[in-house]
Amino acid sequence: MASKRLGAAAFAVAALLATTSACSSDDGGSGAADGKINLAVFASVNGAPAFAGDDEGVFEDNDLDVALTTAKTSSEMIPQLIGGKVDIALLDVATSLVAIGQGMDLVYIAGGTDGGIPEGQEDFSFANVWVAKNSGIDSMADLEGKKVGIPQIKSQPWLDLRASVDEAGGDSSRVKFVESPDPLTALKSGQVDATTTPEPVGTIERAKGELKLLGPTNSGGGGHAYVYVTTAAFAKKNPDVVESFAEAVRAANAKVNADKDLLVSTIAEVIKAPSDVLAKSALPVYTEAALTEDDVQFSIDYLEKYDMFEQGAPAAADVLFTR
Repeated sequence: MASKRLGAAAFAVAALLATTSACSSDDGGSGAADGKINLAVFASVNGAPAFAGDDEGVFEDNDLDVALTTAKTSSEMIPQLIGGKVDIALLDVATSLVAIGQGMDLVYIAGGTDGGIPEGQEDFSFANVWVAKNSGIDSMADLEGKKVGIPQIKSQPWLDLRASVDEAGGDSSRVKFVESPDPLTALKSGQVDATTTPEPVGTIERAKGELKLLGPTNSGGGGHAYVYVTTAAFAKKNPDVVESFAEAVRAANAKVNADKDLLVSTIAEVIKAPSDVLAKSALPVYTEAALTEDDVQFSIDYLEKYDMFEQGAPAAADVLFTR
């Protein structure tokens, strides 16, 4: 089955609540009694298992007809979920839990990527921190009082970087975060003192040798980093389809975890990156186990530590889809 790899409609982060309040998911989305699902994922390393699952027939094996679309951020996908334009989306934990805490009727159905730093990636992983070679910054703790470029404050990278600074013995509340559409360029031009990169950008920068690597960030604080999410209305209307999708995702995740060549070739197609660079890149571990309430609670506690919930944290039992 051919994937429908279309660009998703753009929504400004600042307009997220206004947009979603004008939408309605009372009809439960598109209605998937026949197994048809509109799925939105990132065109990135994180979304690769969904594309591999589509190409390798994993969804079909689970009696699902999946139409894939892509988006750049979780904030783009949430209005589409609420409005029923997509039925399931891959979202980062920080954005999705904050949205749920603000009253958006979303539920978790499956893990996308495991958090933490995978074994063997203790020095260089799929999200890394960089500084100028002559900066005098030698550890994450040294980022106290420094300007750190980040695409968006109160985002998953922001959260993971704060946690990594604190784990290194620093005080992340003293880091001066600066929002920038291109923080890597800002670092190279001296506008900020540090920034993070995802893969395969980090592998490319390491080969150039122009910057100093501080080390990887602890993605998700050691819990999950990305999850598949639907609306409670869609899940209530289509519980069998949602459960089949969760099983299919776990199977697709296991497939790419066991076959790096498949993972690399899929990512190369999705993001149009050279396979030889991707083969050298540090890639995440994708979640093979079913999500549990304890998993969700870990993530809620992680966000609470950094005051991410302005209207109170949701209950883990309300976040996790159960029949």
